[in-house]
Amino acid sequence: MKALATLFALAATSAFAGRVPFLPETAPTNDTPVAVRVLGNNMPIVRGEVDGKPCTLLFDTGATHTTLDKGFVERELKDHKLEKVVLAGVTNVEGSPSLVHADSFKIGAAEFGDFDVMVLDISHFPKGIGEKIDGVIGMNVVGRVTTLVSLGAGEVVFAPARARLAGFTNAVDRAASDPFSIALKARYGEKEIPLIVDSAASMTFLGRETGWPTTDAKVEISATDVNGSGSSLAPVVGKPGELDLGIPVSISPMVVAEPMNRIGADALLKNDLLIGWRRVAFRPRQANAEILHDQHVLHGSTVEVMK
Repeated sequence: MKALATLFALAATSAFAGRVPFLPETAPTNDTPVAVRVLGNNMPIVRGEVDGKPCTLLFDTGATHTTLDKGFVERELKDHKLEKVVLAGVTNVEGSPSLVHADSFKIGAAEFGDFDVMVLDISHFPKGIGEKIDGVIGMNVVGRVTTLVSLGAGEVVFAPARARLAGFTNAVDRAASDPFSIALKARYGEKEIPLIVDSAASMTFLGRETGWPTTDAKVEISATDVNGSGSSLAPVVGKPGELDLGIPVSISPMVVAEPMNRIGADALLKNDLLIGWRRVAFRPRQANAEILHDQHVLHGSTVEVMK
């Protein structure tokens, strides 16, 4: 059995005096859906535009920073100045990143503006993803406003109106220490499991230290991250079970030796995700047609938007 996982987590902060370089100054205020095309390996792809130049982007809630491929920038944004980035804190980036300023960054009909975008050589990503991409949409953009992610419906909605928010109950807290990562603490029975919600992981992964029960089945996993592709994981197939993420979320995870706990696109295809600045909420896709009442609870009686 073969499976594909594309893993990308750019856990980095940048040291720039006097400004926050990666946070968009402007963001969408309407709730026009952005179309998401989910590939056969669960990879979510969106069409975008950077300062008028069309691009194909991986939608990645597991990446803290929106990133463009260096080759795309050199070809399409020749008049843009590249600046060196100083990375501070914890990062998995081994190369030397740069940044480029974008006056306009469109994702479908949603437009973000006036911010700096990370630039790295991610030309190896198409090998793992199975399709040419020009960059990655990360959480510094996705989390700029309250965002509804519905991979099962093939759409993402930035700044959703109340009518779209029915059925989100029992929100869970995000880790306050990392606003550009959907780090949560799930419960499995009496045990607490820290994890990241990662739309660009084809499957859900849990580390062996979680104690998740396994079967005898093993699979071959080809993994791609920001530093390269082709690395091999040797997971064991986990038994089906439920994680408590505010609501019960059914998963059949891949169990690996590494401490790599990620809710992947396989679970997000079955559950919509509402991302707030401090909290997130899930709702099951199959129940959406039956929901009649507005019960959103990200922040009291209103949805909290990042300021």
